[in-house]
Amino acid sequence: MSPAMKAHLSAPTLALIVLAVMVALYGIDKFLAAQEQNEVDQEASSDFAAGKKLLAGGKAHQAVADFARAHALNRGNREYLLSLAEAQIADHQFAAAHDTLNDALEEDSNDGRANLLMARLIAANGKFKDADFYYHRAIYGEWPSNATQETAKARLELANMLAEHGNSQELLSELLLIQNQPDQSLATRKHIAALFLEAGSGQRAEAEYRGLIHEDRSDADIFVGLGQAHIMEGNYRAAENAFLDALRRRMNDRYIQSELGLVAKLATLDPTLRRLSTAEKYRRAGEILDLAQSELNACLPNPPKPEPAKPVRGAVTNEMAEARLDEAEKIWKQRLETCSQPPAPDDPLGFLMKKLAQ
Repeated sequence: MSPAMKAHLSAPTLALIVLAVMVALYGIDKFLAAQEQNEVDQEASSDFAAGKKLLAGGKAHQAVADFARAHALNRGNREYLLSLAEAQIADHQFAAAHDTLNDALEEDSNDGRANLLMARLIAANGKFKDADFYYHRAIYGEWPSNATQETAKARLELANMLAEHGNSQELLSELLLIQNQPDQSLATRKHIAALFLEAGSGQRAEAEYRGLIHEDRSDADIFVGLGQAHIMEGNYRAAENAFLDALRRRMNDRYIQSELGLVAKLATLDPTLRRLSTAEKYRRAGEILDLAQSELNACLPNPPKPEPAKPVRGAVTNEMAEARLDEAEKIWKQRLETCSQPPAPDDPLGFLMKKLAQ
C-alpha cells in the first residue's frame, strides 16, 4: 500500500484491513494444518488396516511394524496402541508388549481389553496367579462396546487357563458364573460341560450334557461327555449306556470302544452296589486289593512275595469286605506316594478309589 493511499485511510479502517489479513492467514494456516493432519490420519489408518490383515493371516512380525507406524502417526488412537500390543504378544515380543501395555494401563487402568491382553501376556510367561488378577480386572473393567459379550469371553478364557494351570475349586467358581450367561452357542455350552468334568463336578457336567442332548441327539461327543460324567459319579451302568449311545452314532470309534471296556471293568469291580451279596462284595474287595498290591509292587525295587490267601472260616461278613477295601485304600495311597509313574488315565483303580474315598 502506497503512502498516498495510507494517507487517505483512517486509522480504524487500516486496523480492520490488517485484522482481515491476519484472519485470512490464520484460516489458511488452519486449513493447511487440518489437511496435513487428515493426510497423517489416513496414512495411520492405512497402516492399521494393513496390520490387521497381516495379524489375521498369521504374520505377526510384519503386523507389529504396521501397528507401530500407525501408533507413531496417531498416538491419540487407543485402538492402534492395543493392536500393537496384541501383535507383539503374537510375535512373542513379550518385553515390548509389557511396555506397550504398561503405557495403556497408565492412561486407563480400568480398560477391559488392555487388562485382558496383560493377562494373556503374563500367562504366556507362566505366571498364572498374576494372570488371574488381570483376567478379573478385564472381566470387571470397561469395554467400549458389547461389554456383556466381551466379559463372557474373558471369563471363559480365564476358565480355560484354570483348567490347565489352576485348581478345580477356582475353575468351578468361574464355571458357575459362566453357566447361566444368555445367548451361548451350542459349541460354547459343550465346552462348558467339558470344563465341569475338568473341575471334577460330574453332577453339573451330567446336567449340562443332558440339556445338550435335547438340542442335538446326533452328536456322539455329547454322549461321550455324558458317559464320562457318569464315571465321575460312580454310576458305571449309566456310563455304559451313554457310551453305547455314542458308539451307535460313531461306529468303530476306538476311543469310545476303549471307554466301554473301562466301564465294563468298573461295573464288574464296583464293591459299592447295594444289590451285591456280602460274598460278592468280599470277592470284589479281594480283587481290588490284589490289583492295588500289584501296582505298588511294579514300582518297588524288592517287592514282597505274595502270600497265599487264608481260607475263610465261617460266613463272610460285611466287616471282612470293608477291611479288605480299607487295606486296598492304604496300599493305593502308598502306590501314589511311592511310584514315580502316575496311574494311567484308563486305570480302573483310580476311579474306584475316588469313589471309595467319597
